[in-house]
Amino acid sequence: MILLLLALCHGNLVQAAYAKKDVEGLATLLAEAEVREDSLLARYRLFALTREHEVLRDLPKDLDSATARELALLSALWAYRIPSAGLFQLFSYGRRSNGLLRRALDADPNDPLVRLIEAQSLLFRPGIAGGDTELALELLLELRLSVRQPCPCGLGPLEIDLWLWYAMERADHPDADRFRNTLEGRALPALYREFLLDPP
Repeated sequence: MILLLLALCHGNLVQAAYAKKDVEGLATLLAEAEVREDSLLARYRLFALTREHEVLRDLPKDLDSATARELALLSALWAYRIPSAGLFQLFSYGRRSNGLLRRALDADPNDPLVRLIEAQSLLFRPGIAGGDTELALELLLELRLSVRQPCPCGLGPLEIDLWLWYAMERADHPDADRFRNTLEGRALPALYREFLLDPP
């Protein structure tokens, strides 16, 4: 019964739709989200899949009485806006995203989704803004050890392994190719197989 409830929770439904590249399913889950965290999670996954900026419209600048996970998700959504921002907005969005992520880490540094978003931030931020591929790799190695089964937040070991491989690749880790071969031998959903062929 517990496993059935876990499988049916919103986070895992979002993750399943995301991995299958089910844009319509994700949009439905976003429309049907009843609580703020579910809505933010669906937007986080939907934009990563579609890159449609309509998903990022009307983002709140901050959240009242927010959980660590909500703050981290909002941080990621603001970070998604940075590549298309003008010069002034670029710095503003970057500061906002980093500030939200710091608050998320202060609130719960052990939440798996918070840690994943922290690692992603370290991978994609330029070094001058605090990016650090080696630290991201360390975080993902720790996360891999702590997450052995899918979490209600919609994060599971397979996605962590993909991001770990990506960090290894970026860091020129000597085992990156071997780890990629291991991943390619697994039954991967469509999106994850594409990730290996054409990483971000």
